[in-house]
Amino acid sequence: MSNQATINDVKLTLQQHIFDARDALSATQEKQATALKRIIDLEGEIASFKNWEAEKQRYKLETLPPGIHMYGLKPGMENGEPPHKICATCFNQGFKSLLHITGQGNGLTSWKCHRCGFEEQTGHFVDPRPDRDYNPFI
Repeated sequence: MSNQATINDVKLTLQQHIFDARDALSATQEKQATALKRIIDLEGEIASFKNWEAEKQRYKLETLPPGIHMYGLKPGMENGEPPHKICATCFNQGFKSLLHITGQGNGLTSWKCHRCGFEEQTGHFVDPRPDRDYNPFI
C-alpha cells in the first residue's frame, strides 16, 4: 500500500470518527433538552402544589342539611372574593371548582358543579301551601 493510500485510509477513519462524535453530541444535546424540559415541568408542578396548599388553607369543610359536604371560605380569608362554596369532590382532587346555585325555593338551595357534575339540594323543605286549618276570618 502506498503512502497516499495509507493517508487516505487515515483520513476516512478520522472523518468517520468525527461524524460519529457529532452524532453522539447531537443525541446528548437532545437528551439534555428533554431533561431540561422535564425539570421545568416538574418545577411548575411543585409551584402549583405549593399554591394549592396555600389556597386550601383558606377553606373549611362544611356540612349543610341534609348532610351535604362542601367547602366554604374561612372567616377573614375572603381576599376580596364574595362568599362562595367549593365542590368537596373537586377540592379533594386538587381543584377549586365553584358550586353554582341553580335554584332556590321552599327552603331549598340547588347546587351544581360544572367540573364533576355534582348536583344536590341543601336546606329543609318548606311546604308552600298555607295551613288548611288557618282561617283569617275567625
